[in-house]
Amino acid sequence: MKKMQVTFLCVLMFLTTKAQTLNPTYNIVSPGTADSFKGGYTFSYSSAGTPWTGSLISYGGAANGYDTQISSDYGANRISFRTRNGDHNYWNPWNELVTSLGDNYLAGSQKIGGTLSIDVYQSTSPFSVGNNHGIKLSIGNSAWTNTSIIETGYTVQTGDFTDFKVPGYALNSAFVRILRDGNVGIGVTKPANRLDVNGTIHSKEVKVDMNGWSDFVFKKEYSLPTLEEVEKHIAEKGHLENIPSEEEVLQNGINLGEMNAKLLQKIEEMMLYIIEIKKENLEIRKKVDNLER
Repeated sequence: MKKMQVTFLCVLMFLTTKAQTLNPTYNIVSPGTADSFKGGYTFSYSSAGTPWTGSLISYGGAANGYDTQISSDYGANRISFRTRNGDHNYWNPWNELVTSLGDNYLAGSQKIGGTLSIDVYQSTSPFSVGNNHGIKLSIGNSAWTNTSIIETGYTVQTGDFTDFKVPGYALNSAFVRILRDGNVGIGVTKPANRLDVNGTIHSKEVKVDMNGWSDFVFKKEYSLPTLEEVEKHIAEKGHLENIPSEEEVLQNGINLGEMNAKLLQKIEEMMLYIIEIKKENLEIRKKVDNLER
């Protein structure tokens, strides 16, 4: 037991003689004094060359040629460190440590092996932003009219929605809205269809799926209205039968596929009228020819 105590005391004495002694200095202020400050601790003003005004500690080995300095901000709970390259006699740049308080600036590439949560009580994905609706991604500064890129929200009329906006200095009203039922609106806040667009759509081609077509007009069982019936309907209604009126179109718009089918129906009916008229003309021509003989 006595031998163990002697051994412990010897080890402790060895460590004590080898440990670096840090000397206190009241403060440093003059420019460049942080670079020459070694083997101690002090209160450093930022004018001395530290990133913060606050405590500074400098420690290291090999005659302090490879020191590490830690600088803290007494007013905002921020802390930075730097190391000295004794081989080439210069200090490496200051690096701020990420803290849970204050603003942190991260330079260079950052790799996160787990989840990243911003203002979130419980992460729901590898990247989570906010516990409630609001702006989730933005760019620009206070001089910009619109800074948000992605924004989520809720209204009684639409339910939950996500907006994709165009940030910029100049005022603009561009946005794409996706509702929780899957409806999408371009410039439309309450899209009632899979895609509602407030503006002109320019496309090389539009393909519309149909449930039927108008060739039933050419079937024998089709009852072709007489021209007298067509004339009467026009006189009474002011439009062709089965074609919406001007008032209906202005109020409700038109279904592109349905309207094309109805217009084709009228074209096919006109072809039947033309064929019938041609037959009547041929009969009349025959009668005239017989009379002329």
